Amino acid sequence: MKAKIGKSYLTEVPHEGKEISFQYPVFRGRYGNVAEQIDKEGLNRPNSAETASLVYDAFQNPKGEYESKIIKILKDRLFWEFTGNFYLPKSNEEINNGVILETNPKIVNGRLDMNKESLIKRLQKNDSLVKFVSFGYKTGEQKEIELVKNPYIVARYGEEGAQKIAEIASKFKNNPKLWSFDSVSDEKTRMSALGYDWLFGNWLDVDGDYWDDDDGGHAFGVCTSRKDK
Repeated sequence: MKAKIGKSYLTEVPHEGKEISFQYPVFRGRYGNVAEQIDKEGLNRPNSAETASLVYDAFQNPKGEYESKIIKILKDRLFWEFTGNFYLPKSNEEINNGVILETNPKIVNGRLDMNKESLIKRLQKNDSLVKFVSFGYKTGEQKEIELVKNPYIVARYGEEGAQKIAEIASKFKNNPKLWSFDSVSDEKTRMSALGYDWLFGNWLDVDGDYWDDDDGGHAFGVCTSRKDK
């Protein structure tokens, strides 16, 4: 990646066959507050796949001036990913017993606002920003080869992003962990985050059940077309 000074940008970050850019420095705060800061700058909120591309690219040059700061955020705090998780219990409804993933979900008063009926309609219309994964995917500790093939990880990050997340996980001593649910008894909405367990071990945390609105969360706004020029 390269940096452009003035209003600074992290550019030339490979992502799904193209390159994307992020505004620098990073935004910090609670989930809704960070989203608001990004919106005010006219930027896009980073989804899971874009976050994976940014962090993966940083590890290609871990001692770089900007790359090292990205890695430090991952290790010291966490990155917000603007992908919402709507968990559904087992029921007689057509869509049940799994999780609906929504890219760039609505946020109201700083909290996720995900409407089940609307999400199901979008699934039925094959909206690419909404995915459903049935329970049965592995949660908790897993090997990198398991992580890269995990249906939840693939739905959240895409196939390329899943590969990148597995590569990031390989930079740590212990196996990564996916924090999610094996089942739920009632509907739950949860935030997505990517971080590192510095308290109990040395592993990558992929969090799909984040409920504590941590004021130490971070995100780099994604530049809209030509904004980094």
